[in-house]
Amino acid sequence: MSENQQPEPASAVDPARKDKKSVNWGTRIWKIISGYEVAVVCLSLLFVLTFFGTIEQKWFGLWATVHKYFDPSSFFVVPRNGMEKIIFLPLPGTYWVIVVLCINMFCGGIIRMRKGWKKAGVLVSHFAILFMLIAGAVSSVYKKEGHMLLYQGRKSDFAQTNFVFDIEIFKYNEKGEREAPAIIDDKYLEQLSPKNAVTATFEKFPFTAKVDSYLPESALSLAGPDNQPKKGEEILDGFFLTKVKKDVKTEEKNLPGCYLTVEDPDGEKIQRLVLWAGNPYPVTFTYDGARYGATITRKVWPMPFQVELHKTVGEYHPGTQIPRWFQSDITMINDGQRSDHEIYMNFPARQAGFTLYQAGWEDGGDEPFSVLAIVKNPSDKWPEWALYVSAIALGFHFIVMLALYASGNSPRSRKSAAAGKVSNPTPPTLEKS
Repeated sequence: MSENQQPEPASAVDPARKDKKSVNWGTRIWKIISGYEVAVVCLSLLFVLTFFGTIEQKWFGLWATVHKYFDPSSFFVVPRNGMEKIIFLPLPGTYWVIVVLCINMFCGGIIRMRKGWKKAGVLVSHFAILFMLIAGAVSSVYKKEGHMLLYQGRKSDFAQTNFVFDIEIFKYNEKGEREAPAIIDDKYLEQLSPKNAVTATFEKFPFTAKVDSYLPESALSLAGPDNQPKKGEEILDGFFLTKVKKDVKTEEKNLPGCYLTVEDPDGEKIQRLVLWAGNPYPVTFTYDGARYGATITRKVWPMPFQVELHKTVGEYHPGTQIPRWFQSDITMINDGQRSDHEIYMNFPARQAGFTLYQAGWEDGGDEPFSVLAIVKNPSDKWPEWALYVSAIALGFHFIVMLALYASGNSPRSRKSAAAGKVSNPTPPTLEKS
C-alpha cells in the first residue's frame, strides 16, 4: 500500500436490520399474539358486539339475542333489524373474541410482561381479569337453570328446568295417586325428528313405548269441520299436532309434542296417544286392569334441600296485572338445618351451591304463589372475587408508583433527569495556546 493510499472503510451494517432479519417466524407470531394490537382489536369488537346485541333485544328478545351473540356455537353473527335486514357487516362471535382476548392477555399481560415487585399490582390485576373471563366461559358451559313454583304454606324439594323436556310414564295406585314415574330422557328426544322414532323399555312396566313424529316446536289443534290437518297429520281423540314457527323472543313458548304408541310384550298395540307439553293434564290408558298416565313435561330437577314458603306479598303496576314488586319469606331445610330468608328483586338467597331468585308472583286469592328461579353456577362468585382482587392490586400499584415518583426513583423521573443532562452539557474549557 502506498503512502498516500487510504484504507477502504468497512461496509456499514445496520444492527437493527440485521436483528430484524434474524428474527424467525415463531418470534414474530409470538409478538403478534401477545401484542397490544390484538388486545385493542378484541376490545373494540366486544364494544361493537355489545352495542348491536343491545339494540337487537328490542326486536328479538333477550334469550334469542344472548344465544345469537354469546353462544359458543356462534362463530360469526350478522347484526339485523326487526325486518331481518342486515345493519352491519358479519362479526366474529363474542365467545370466540373473548377466547382470543384470554390468550392475548395470558401471553402478553402475564408471560411477556416484565416481572418485579414494582409490577406486582399490574400482574395480579391481569390475573384477576383473566380469571373473570374464564368465569364467563365456565358459566356458559356448566350453568344450570330452572324454576320452582311454591304455594303459600307449602314445601317443595324439586324444580323444573326451563327448556329441557322428558316424557314421564307412571301408574296410578288404588287411591288414584301417581306412583314414581319411568322417564324417557331428553337425550333421546333431542335425537328425534318427525321422520324417526325411539322405543323405550321399562323394568317396572310390562310394556314398551314407541315415540315418533317428535316436533320441538308444536301446537295441539282440535279437529273440526273448519280445522282439518293440511299435511296429513294424524288425528287421535279429535286432536292432532302441527309444527309451528319457533318463537325467537320467548323460548318458554316453544313447546314440543309427539305421538306415543304403547305395546305389550308381543308387540301388539295397547293404545296410541298424542302428547303435548302445553297440556297440563296427563293422557291416560289402561293395561292389564291397571291405569297409567303419560305426559311430556319439563325435566324435573331434584334439589338437595326443601323450600317452604311462609308468605309471599307484592304489588301490581296501577291498572295492570304486571307485578311491580314482590317478596317471598322462605325457610330452606338442609339435613335438618333450617335457615330463614327474605327473597325479593335483586336480592337472592344461597344454599348448597344453589342461588334462588324471585322470578314471579301471583296474588291467587286464597292461595297466592311465588315462582323462584333456581340457578346452579359453579362460577357464580368468581367475577365478584376477581373484582375485589383487581381493585386491591391496582390500588397497590398506584401507591407504589406514587411513592417512587415522590422519591424521584420512578422510571419517568430518571428518564427526565437523564434527558436534562443530555440537553444541558457542560461547556468545554478553552485553553490559550
